Amino acid sequence: MTERQRIFLQRRRPVETAAQRSTARAVAEQSAPVSTGHLFNQMRLGALFPATLPHVQRKEPSSDATTSTGAPANGLVTVDAAINPLVGLKRGDGLTYGTWDLRPRVKLLQHKLNEKTGAGLNVDGMWGPKTSAALESFMLSRSTVPAEIVDQNTADALLDRKKETPGPGPQPIPPGPQPVESTYNQTLEDTLDAVWLQYQLTFEGQRGGLQKLEKDLAQIEKPKNVIVEALKDAGKAALDALLGLGGGALRVPIKAALAGLGETIAKDGVDKVFDKAQEAASTEVGKKVDELGSEDGPTLETFIEAQRAALEEASSQTQEAFLLETRARLRQPASGEPVSSGPEDPRVLRARRLLNAVKQERPQAFQKQYDESLAKWAIAQAQSKLGTMDSPSRSVGDEKVKTTDMSKAKPDMPGVLTFEIEGTKPDMPVKITGAKIVGLSEKTRQTLERQQRSILDLGLPRYASGKVEINTGLGSILNFTKPTIRIAQNETSDLFERESTEGGKEWLKKKARPFEEVLTEDLVKEGMRMVWEEIDRKRLSEVPGGLKGP
Repeated sequence: MTERQRIFLQRRRPVETAAQRSTARAVAEQSAPVSTGHLFNQMRLGALFPATLPHVQRKEPSSDATTSTGAPANGLVTVDAAINPLVGLKRGDGLTYGTWDLRPRVKLLQHKLNEKTGAGLNVDGMWGPKTSAALESFMLSRSTVPAEIVDQNTADALLDRKKETPGPGPQPIPPGPQPVESTYNQTLEDTLDAVWLQYQLTFEGQRGGLQKLEKDLAQIEKPKNVIVEALKDAGKAALDALLGLGGGALRVPIKAALAGLGETIAKDGVDKVFDKAQEAASTEVGKKVDELGSEDGPTLETFIEAQRAALEEASSQTQEAFLLETRARLRQPASGEPVSSGPEDPRVLRARRLLNAVKQERPQAFQKQYDESLAKWAIAQAQSKLGTMDSPSRSVGDEKVKTTDMSKAKPDMPGVLTFEIEGTKPDMPVKITGAKIVGLSEKTRQTLERQQRSILDLGLPRYASGKVEINTGLGSILNFTKPTIRIAQNETSDLFERESTEGGKEWLKKKARPFEEVLTEDLVKEGMRMVWEEIDRKRLSEVPGGLKGP
């Protein structure tokens, strides 16, 4: 073939338009094989770890001569996601295959558009026509050419990152020193990416715990529906036990591992993340219970599904809080602190400490979610049968915590650990001879029995009854009958006397003060407390015969 023929053939090849290139790229992405071996293998690296690629270029088709940012007609838009997570988002993100990992960022965009324009968008993380219309309205309000991709100026205006200039022309710079941007450190950015991923895996572990619990509770003896409010409280309490400020099983150990690193990393690195998660989860539980409740009342499936939805929302809020608030604060050095681009930068050391703390707690998230939800499901059953009361010992702010009212408790009530006991001399510990619980499957009873936690730490309502021995002197009618004590505790260890015999009450008094003298009725409660201390320090694995069912 001659040189002239080669030139002629090249001229005859059709010119590929920008729109055709975009379509071809979309088809290639959808047909590309996807590995299923890892939780995040379907996510694009640039969206998962935006800060590791501080300047990413996304090529977008454009029919105009220029884009709204003034970029050339070839559609190249510089995305600086490390500065603003809204930059580079475009129509279809979160909606089309391959962009689902962008939904948290699209949710933020929709939330901000609702704030700025009152568009009333459904914050679902999927960019469709309504989101495009709201963005167009916002851009027009700023005298910006409408576009279906978020440029840097629009993104900054949505997040109030830059003050609007009141008039044309340059504005005078205020006197005084100007803030200097911290030194960029790639190791720091990579470490913060790793922290974010560990938070996401932690929530995945919690959802896994719920799936296992649902499977283990598939065969429940005498399944009963529970009242709506009890189920809402149980779901919120289960999540609060994991995420809450006072007793968060995940939050507290992570903060403890950061002791001595200053208030910033504990507050901005942990509290802000978990506060958002806790608030979102608590709201979602109530909504889901109302949504899923049937005419016969909510069921186990309602309880599990409500928590699963709440954890999904909590995970989304965690991602948003970390990327938009926590990350920015952890990039900033402490006052007078030297910074560098190397691995020994103090910011890197703090981020690594946080990473190790989250990693250490992540594997336990699965079991903690299982344990807490199992206990709260049992409590919901007990509250449905016995009602609730304001705990005299527990409160949140000005409101008392709602706990099971054990004043009507009897043996074999659903969700209540029931113990058979024997007592000899009052100064000797009582002996547990048996234990049972109704309302759980055989598999969950075995799980409770295997846990090497004390009976108190299981967090369940408890009832105990049994015979005791007492010597009150010759001639007393109490010598001819063996006294019985019947006592109860709810999940917050409030005490209840349950119609013990007179001899049983005398035995409880002597338990509190082993002397022959006139005793007051207050000592009955003190004796009850001492009995429960002896029971609560044991484990179910130490009970003869193990934990029985009905």
